[in-house]
Amino acid sequence: MSHRILKSVWIRLARLDYYANVSSLVPVPDSGNRILMYHSVGGGSYDDISPGRFRGQIEQLTRKYAVVDLPDVMEETIETSVALTFDDGTIDFFETVRPILHEFEVPATVFVTTDSIGNEEFRQDEWFDYEYMSDDQLVELVDDEYVTVGNHSKSHRKLDRVPADELADEIVESKIELEELLGVDVTRFCYPEGEYSPAAVDLVRDTHRFAVAGLNEIRVGPESDPCLLPRINGAGEPKQLRWEFTDFSAFLAKTIFDLQNGYR
Repeated sequence: MSHRILKSVWIRLARLDYYANVSSLVPVPDSGNRILMYHSVGGGSYDDISPGRFRGQIEQLTRKYAVVDLPDVMEETIETSVALTFDDGTIDFFETVRPILHEFEVPATVFVTTDSIGNEEFRQDEWFDYEYMSDDQLVELVDDEYVTVGNHSKSHRKLDRVPADELADEIVESKIELEELLGVDVTRFCYPEGEYSPAAVDLVRDTHRFAVAGLNEIRVGPESDPCLLPRINGAGEPKQLRWEFTDFSAFLAKTIFDLQNGYR
């Protein structure tokens, strides 16, 4: 089944569950933890959501779940844990997201593309006019107890299309550049647009401790691959986000993923 068909079916299931609450009637194992993916909050770039909507989400999350740092979602927990991640390193993270993190005292990881630092001409795509954080702002984040800076590659190329002999520039060189700028070890990676090749994953595994990808499974726990951690889109349709926090959706996503990859 193609990705497009799966996505369409998935959205239909989310809408059905919103009105019929089918997921509450199906006995399935506990669904584990979640990682939320965001890009822009009030910044006007890709996948943008309003600051009010984001604040409302964080308020709900802190009431219902434990909002934890990224590595902690791999721990076995009694209550569901949620980690927050932000891609691209745009300036709205510094100006808008960071104050909300402090307001609710919750941690987050922001992934930075190093070619964007100090380069006003850099654009990761042709559709949005991105404004990225400056080197001074990134250095300030190092001392922020609620923020961890991660590596989002050098130029934001899809790593499944990058030749093997160029992967080190995209994955390792960017890590070195961030570490020299920030003065700390950079141990977290985010695959641009969630895409990767086996060679890219191997190199990330050799140089980082954790890496987040796109949607394969949606639950996270001790059994998860630390360098292929799945995420759900915090900026997506609210009905779909509600659905992806149910035990049934997590069970269904895992079943589909296993079938597609020959695990069953």
